[in-house]
Order: sequence, then structure tokens, then C-alpha cells
Amino acid sequence: MSTTGHETILIVDDEAALCQTLNDMLSEEGYRLLEASSGSRALEILESVHVDLMISDIKMPGMSGFDLVEKVNELYPQVKIQLVSGYSDQVKENQVLHKKILYKPYSRLDMIERVKNMLHGEIN
Repeated sequence: MSTTGHETILIVDDEAALCQTLNDMLSEEGYRLLEASSGSRALEILESVHVDLMISDIKMPGMSGFDLVEKVNELYPQVKIQLVSGYSDQVKENQVLHKKILYKPYSRLDMIERVKNMLHGEIN
């Protein structure tokens, strides 16, 4: 799938300010953005809307980002997933997950580059 800048991205984060920052950053690139403040809300959105990429925080109340990833991989395997976290110690032993996490604070350029690479299929 080639990226056109019109793909749909679901942002999942319990902090509204971080959702808004990501929304502003990625909408400038032409992406369609959806937001969810919890893992359960993200799953509700995924039931009814085609999403190309989900960007999820790891540490959230209720369902963690890791739990959300498990469910999304099971129910919607076509959705690409980018995890973000402010805590590098959350993935101590799992190097595969460690490589998939973009740590806060990340730059606008880092996030946009990661999103484009994921949508081009250069990063799984």
C-alpha cells in the first residue's frame, strides 16, 4: 500500500493534550485523525471505521497499550501499530516491542517519519 497522506490514523492516549498535539502534527500532513481516550474506546472505533495505523500510548488506566495491541492484532491484523511511551523501563526484556516504541518526548520529524515508514510498509 502506498501512502497518500489521506490514510486514517487512530490516536489512543488518555491525556487529551497529547492527543491534540499528535492530531495537529499529523493533520498537517493530510492524514484523517480519530482519537480515543482509552483502549476500550479504540476498540469501539475499530469496529466501525477502517483504520490504517493506530498510535497508542502504553500506560493508560484500564486497558494498557500492550493489552490493546494484543486485541487489535487478533481482531484487526491489517492495522499497523505504533506504540509511544514516556517510560523506557516498560519493555525491559522484549526487544521486538522495544524497537516498535517511540519514546516521549519525540520530535515532530521523528513521528512523521515513523508514520510514513509504517504506512509504506518499511516498518512493521
